[in-house]
Amino acid sequence: MGQSSRTRLRLGRISYLNVLPIYYPLESGIIAHPFEIVPGTPACLNGLMADGRLDLSVVSSIEYARHPDRYFIVPDLSISCFGPVKSVLLLSRRPWTELEGESILVSSQSHTSIALLRILFAFQHGMHVRLVPGDCTEALARRDSPAAFLAIGDEALRLKTVEGYPYCCDLGEAWTRWTGLPFVFALWVVQRNAVDKGAGEIPVGMGALAAAKQWGCSHLDTICAEALRKGILRKEELEEYYRMLGYNLDGNEQSGLERFFGYLPQIGEVPEAPRLELFSPLASVA
Repeated sequence: MGQSSRTRLRLGRISYLNVLPIYYPLESGIIAHPFEIVPGTPACLNGLMADGRLDLSVVSSIEYARHPDRYFIVPDLSISCFGPVKSVLLLSRRPWTELEGESILVSSQSHTSIALLRILFAFQHGMHVRLVPGDCTEALARRDSPAAFLAIGDEALRLKTVEGYPYCCDLGEAWTRWTGLPFVFALWVVQRNAVDKGAGEIPVGMGALAAAKQWGCSHLDTICAEALRKGILRKEELEEYYRMLGYNLDGNEQSGLERFFGYLPQIGEVPEAPRLELFSPLASVA
């Protein structure tokens, strides 16, 4: 902990409630770590990692799929769900099976959720829709009236019962019902070039992340009390929310991730589905 800021690893942090079980133990000093923590939206952190300005970060799953040559996946750590995720929602004026040809407003903050929505429309329902990037909260404040909109993260938690949009589809639940698999919305990844340069703190950082996950997931009462300060959900809603989230990346989550990656070439997101390469202390770049 006594390092200068020059030698500390730069770790990205999404500013959402869903990462509190990992970051609260680090930021509160419960778990010692070698990080300088950098906050941002998922899209912002994707960009910082792509530019090499972070050493490790939580990123949208699709960021790894787009640039697998740049990253190793941090083992056994994800933001995932098996069923409802509660914070990735398609809110609609009509049932989404009646949205053929409509324009749907999508948050630009998560590329993974947008890709998942495209996959569900195209391959589960055989439908074509137009996805239009924009700010959902601002659009609703201007009384714009999209037929439907995709909200993610804390915004989705706030807007889940917004007036005029009685139909709510949880994308995590839709994926699991369709595939029988978990959906992995986000991963923690480490820059390959940082490993290649022999950054000795990376294994220490991996250990800190693993310890933080273990502490956070076993102290959800403390996490809920901290999350309550945001004023987004009531205590019982927070308890249910965190019960729905998964933070592992075991065989089931990896199978769900590989299934998702398999659809990405079919919607033109990547040239081919990437192989999952997890970091190990022996990892190196050829």
